[in-house]
Amino acid sequence: MKRSNTFTVRPLSDDGEQVLQDLLDAFAALWNEINYQRLMRYNDEDGFEGDVWDADTGALEGTYKGVLGASTAQTVRRENSEAWRSFFRLKDQYHD
Repeated sequence: MKRSNTFTVRPLSDDGEQVLQDLLDAFAALWNEINYQRLMRYNDEDGFEGDVWDADTGALEGTYKGVLGASTAQTVRRENSEAWRSFFRLKDQYHD
């Protein structure tokens, strides 16, 4: 079981709200782009060749470092990898 901390973020100004919105948009965009790259390789679609793990997630991470920060972008990539590993574990359990 993973431990998680829950908290509420309340921006104190309109500028703070915009910064938070930009951060959340970048986070979701990075997650979705990494997921899309891996999904296309998983389904062998659109000329994407190779294994799911061959997706160039490092380049995607670099694109979002300016907005998210290097450690947050790396965390998004790592958590996405964990989600895919979990998918494959469950798939193997189902087919055994």
